[in-house]
Amino acid sequence: MKINLVATGGTIGSRYQNGALVISDAATKQIASVIGADKVFGDFKIHSAGVEFADLNTLRLTIERAIEGADGIVVTHGTDTLAFSASYLAYAFSDVKIPIVMCTADRPLTEDDSNGFAVLNATKSFISRKEPGVYVLYKNPGEVVRIHHGARIIPAHLHENFYFSIGTGSKFTYTGLMRGMDFALKENSVLCISPYVGMDYSAFDMRKFKAVVQCAFHSGRINTDSFNKFAAAYPDIPMFFVCGSKKYDPGTFASNVTQCAGIAQPALYMKLLIGLHNNVKDLKNFVLKNACGEIVL
Repeated sequence: MKINLVATGGTIGSRYQNGALVISDAATKQIASVIGADKVFGDFKIHSAGVEFADLNTLRLTIERAIEGADGIVVTHGTDTLAFSASYLAYAFSDVKIPIVMCTADRPLTEDDSNGFAVLNATKSFISRKEPGVYVLYKNPGEVVRIHHGARIIPAHLHENFYFSIGTGSKFTYTGLMRGMDFALKENSVLCISPYVGMDYSAFDMRKFKAVVQCAFHSGRINTDSFNKFAAAYPDIPMFFVCGSKKYDPGTFASNVTQCAGIAQPALYMKLLIGLHNNVKDLKNFVLKNACGEIVL
């Protein structure tokens, strides 16, 4: 079984030096040893909080080089933007024939209580199953290692080292929706909005945006009156409401609002960016179709 490692850094690929977390070649060598990597692609390194579109493109191109002749790919990545990178890669490699597994850790491997070794060992075992697709493996405190679909994972909690994903299971499917797409993203044309009490939509400058992702509160609800006024003020900008597993009654929202149930915010955001970058005309229809199993209803 040939496993290639794409090492980008993150906590799992770092060491503490004088109290600071520093990306480490020694950590990369240790990871390669644990998973039995045949080849290491370690030219692209970054702490994930600083990831930009150009970095996603570099990561994608690096994985494309690493795939040749491999039975599986391991990608080490930081926790901060993991859900966004995983969603992006899930779309970019929706037709992949081998497993691409993203691994991350709560602490460096040199720390006694790091979950990194459990994640890496589980990753090697998972790759042997030869299930194609993009996945994230992570171990929450007090739990076993979980297998997450790359485009269903939810960003980790700010105050806790937990990862969750929507739906049950991790079935990765190829529908052909992303066939022929250009994934070299260049600009942010999608505004993501998280709700809060007293939200002032007038604070958003809409001149550069071509679409909006509006997230809901935990219940799947938002202040519909204020959101509708915002949507009505920009009738030519399509707006997509992440409503969890529920939907409001038809006719609740302005005509340019689409309710998107069963999809995580990072997956919807990345999907819209890809669609807009490729000049998809029917953006609503594009968003509501599955590309790789990201929508679970």
